[in-house]
Amino acid sequence: MFGLEKLALLMFASSFLLTVPTIVFAQSTQHTASSVEGAATLGVARIVETKEKDIQDGSILSSTNQGAILANTPYDPQVLGVVSRDAAIILDTNASDKGIPVISVGRVYVLVSAQTGAIKKGDLITTSTIAGVGSKADKTGYVLGTALENYDNPNPKKTDKIAIDLDLHYFNSKPTFPGTLSDILKVALLPTKDAPTPIFKYIVAAGVVLASFVLGFMSFGRTAAKGVEALGRNPAASRIIHLGIIFNVGVVIIIVFAGLTVAFLILRL
Repeated sequence: MFGLEKLALLMFASSFLLTVPTIVFAQSTQHTASSVEGAATLGVARIVETKEKDIQDGSILSSTNQGAILANTPYDPQVLGVVSRDAAIILDTNASDKGIPVISVGRVYVLVSAQTGAIKKGDLITTSTIAGVGSKADKTGYVLGTALENYDNPNPKKTDKIAIDLDLHYFNSKPTFPGTLSDILKVALLPTKDAPTPIFKYIVAAGVVLASFVLGFMSFGRTAAKGVEALGRNPAASRIIHLGIIFNVGVVIIIVFAGLTVAFLILRL
């Protein structure tokens, strides 16, 4: 009898010990799932240095020669991202105490206002004249991403946070053929943090110089060939033929010089 009671007690204890971890694990999983579901910040943040003080989560930062500041220019191409201290992952690559975590891609809460109109889910969000605050994008320019919820406040100076799908890019509101070509040029010349203009300028300048040399030497080659042929047929007209060749050499020099000038002007833009 004593053995049966001891066996029953042992089975009960074993069952209890197996059940407790399951309950704890289930509660932990439920808590994690609810936390992920409730959090709008899903992205990797990097530490960015700034001299700005008391920066709120959801503020938009922009890059300048003086360092990161609260963005205050509409359609700012120098945007770094959105401040998010509760990012899923924070890459602490900077040991400075002046650094704050900034997300450039992902889902994040961002401060917005109705400065350019009410925001509806699916609208594009851009920077505004209110420092660190976004607003609805209503024309072509650099944007932050897409709103994931509505925001409407009759007071354009009031701000609040909404979730957005953060994707920094240039948006063309009028995708017509001429507009597309002009926008390609604008994007190429746009001094963004990811696409520095000097690289594009050097490429274009090199292309202009190469084209001028090719055009000049092709023109000279054709002229020289015709001059030699004409000289063989009519040796008496050698003086005129020589002058024609010299003239064409001058044209080649002018073409090459013009190409070098254009390339220099491109580099000075």
